Amino acid sequence: MGLGSPFLESRHNPKFKQWLEYAKSPEDPDCPWVPVEGWKQLADLAELPIELLLFSEPEDPRLRPLAKRARESVRVSSRLMQIISQVDSPQSVLAFIRKPHWEWSAMTPWVIHVDRLQDPGNLGTLFRTARATGLFSLTVSAGAVSCFSAKVVRASAASLFSVPFLESVSLDDLLHREYQVWATTPEEGERLFDARFEPPCAFAIGNEGAGLAPEIEQSASRRLTIPMAERSESLNAAVAGALVMYEVYRKVAP
Repeated sequence: MGLGSPFLESRHNPKFKQWLEYAKSPEDPDCPWVPVEGWKQLADLAELPIELLLFSEPEDPRLRPLAKRARESVRVSSRLMQIISQVDSPQSVLAFIRKPHWEWSAMTPWVIHVDRLQDPGNLGTLFRTARATGLFSLTVSAGAVSCFSAKVVRASAASLFSVPFLESVSLDDLLHREYQVWATTPEEGERLFDARFEPPCAFAIGNEGAGLAPEIEQSASRRLTIPMAERSESLNAAVAGALVMYEVYRKVAP
């Protein structure tokens, strides 16, 4: 396996320089691909074509099925793999997959609206939970971490490629499309476990430190509160989103 593939060992190769930029900054609008590292993540994306497959251990038997999916395969030296890897413990394989693109028509009746969330782990976890419920899609406001951040891709455990999402979405966009928008707030909202939901619904989850933008709290259709013990101030954004998604799942899933 891999003997017929080109072999690169110079970091000054023009193609490698371009690939390195793609790996470092997949959120760049000019970058057409998303880097996916590791055997487990690539196994989870078995149905998707690979635009470019980079590998450093040509005798690994796991390469063969990946190479069949790849439009191009290139063997690189272990040193180059360490340079292009974006994880602390690089594996011997990295694939570039075309960025998913979604339209409003793909959005589900149940939406998590992410307001200026900054932590890529939180956003990736929301993608992963949305996929687990099978009900939700995501909208992301301006000013939030990019859905194409390499850390978001890793935290999403490949869910980024199956959960519909749109970026730079405003409250007005949701209201214009007749979503009932629920603002999640620490208090003074309807109790999550008592509330009744009629789709289409969007549940707004706020920034880790600042919470929801004031205009969302003021203009949302309804307010929703997750019950907490006294003297508890707030929940992690990903945890709050997960609780909302699974409460909806509990109430509406067949």
